[in-house]
Amino acid sequence: MMFSRKHGAAWVFIPLLLLACPAKAMPQLGDPILGAPEDSSYSTSAAPEPAAEIPASSSENTRLPTTESSVMTPTAAVTSYPSSTTTSTSTSSSTTSTTTTSTTSSTSTTPAVPEPPAAPEQPEYLKHCFYAEESLCQESHNQEDEARPDDEQAAEQAQNSLNTCHCKEHPFKPNSWYCCNITQMTMISSCSSKSKWINLHVRNMTLESVDFSNPIFRSLQSLAITDGNITRLLGAFPRMSALKCLNISNNNITDIPARAVKDVPHLEFFGMSHNNLSVVPHRNQNKNITLDISGNMRMLCNPLNELIYNESINFVNPEHSYCQYNATRQWFQSTDKVSVEQLENRKRCLTNCPSIPNHGNCRCKLENIMIIQDNQSKPQCHVDCSNLNLVELPQRLPDNTFVLNITNNRITSLGDHFQTNPTYHNINRLVADNNQISSMYEFEGTKFIETFQRIYMRNNSLSKIPEYFLNNALMDSGLGRRIYLAGNRLQCDCNSAKTLQNWLKERSSDIPDYMEIRCRNTAQSVIELQEAKLCQSPPDWTDYIYYLIAAEVILLLALIAKVSYDYWVFKTAGYLPWPASKMPKLPCDWLCES
Repeated sequence: MMFSRKHGAAWVFIPLLLLACPAKAMPQLGDPILGAPEDSSYSTSAAPEPAAEIPASSSENTRLPTTESSVMTPTAAVTSYPSSTTTSTSTSSSTTSTTTTSTTSSTSTTPAVPEPPAAPEQPEYLKHCFYAEESLCQESHNQEDEARPDDEQAAEQAQNSLNTCHCKEHPFKPNSWYCCNITQMTMISSCSSKSKWINLHVRNMTLESVDFSNPIFRSLQSLAITDGNITRLLGAFPRMSALKCLNISNNNITDIPARAVKDVPHLEFFGMSHNNLSVVPHRNQNKNITLDISGNMRMLCNPLNELIYNESINFVNPEHSYCQYNATRQWFQSTDKVSVEQLENRKRCLTNCPSIPNHGNCRCKLENIMIIQDNQSKPQCHVDCSNLNLVELPQRLPDNTFVLNITNNRITSLGDHFQTNPTYHNINRLVADNNQISSMYEFEGTKFIETFQRIYMRNNSLSKIPEYFLNNALMDSGLGRRIYLAGNRLQCDCNSAKTLQNWLKERSSDIPDYMEIRCRNTAQSVIELQEAKLCQSPPDWTDYIYYLIAAEVILLLALIAKVSYDYWVFKTAGYLPWPASKMPKLPCDWLCES
């Protein structure tokens, strides 16, 4: 075959181009391969075939295992290409040996294994819960987008993907798996290692229903199915399940079987927030469980209240978890929702009601719950310990006690309960009529005297009214505070007529029955005291001091008059009066004569 001159020039140019462009360096014998796993197939002790035996024509098809972290410096070609000159071969060999030495020294250090990120501190009730980071699903989604096939293959691969495993093991937590974007249970059940799973988190599951009796969930200790679109749950976990943490939050679930978790003895946390549930499944275990029902706007109060009474449950954010109440309940006074915190307070009001040994049990009830969206008033627990023949106040009250009634007992002192007992700090009304209480000074400096609305202490044994600190408590009349003291018999004195009487008149709106406060030492009420009569002091020797002074003044004047008369007689008659002439001479008289 004949070639033109143009074709001949091309054949001459190709060998020159191969010599001018340096080929990619190939690993030398004994050099470690960066990024290769520690496996026998990549062991440096195994001697690969000499590079000289690799044909030049196959160099483009040869691929070596590398990673992004392994970077090799471009060097001269290790492969011995057929050439007509010996100089290029020797130069290539020398360059390769130098490069091999530098590559070996630079890769002798093993790359550090990345440590898992520090996990944020979690509450105690979440210690057995596993949650996969949302970024893991985002990374998987990005990888799927990069490997998205052409439109012709999309339908076929989508059908095949329903029967392939869509779950991955967590990079830092052993036996913990996460699944993303699940549309069929086969995308989980097709995983070959599912029998070894301990923790599972499924994100963004879109299914009509999920069956808890599925064998996939049988051996799990933590199961989270969150941020998906599921209508209802079916079945129940098997008897004596090892499940400790269950989270089905953010799924729009409307129905869950009543026996779903009934036979799960070790369950510690059950999260069902932000769904459309109306009831919480029951459990037959007495162990404490933490429950999160926030965000379920269709939750009913009656079954929830029954659950709170019959089981030991701790709620997450009870003040921001609400339920719809039954309008026939008498202890609600609105048409809005009720917080779980108020339901818990009602339980505490009844279960912590005082029981007084040898006297009987007090009666407690929760009344007047005001439902005001996110600004709810304090629940009012009324504690009635009246007619129990008590001699002292109960040692402990429910934490949210608002009214305490101790009427018709034999209590003589309030003690230090209002000062040191925390269960007395929320009392707003004290009804203590018909007792033997002798003093109100125990209220001084307490939180009660700053926040009270009503004090009923009629028909007691008060001897004084401490107007000085009651005056400060009643200063703000806009709060509508009232104190009832009728039937008490005070120890009245002049100060009562001067000060207390005027104070009662000034505070007549705050002490409505002030006219019925009487004196024990007079047959009068305090308001009827007369200062002129009550402020008279008994006779005393000091009352005659003025008479003595007047007598002394009179005697002094008489003495002065007598001396003046004697002096006048002496001057006119020349002799002294008889009393003066009979007086013995004094030393001064002898001096005058001499």
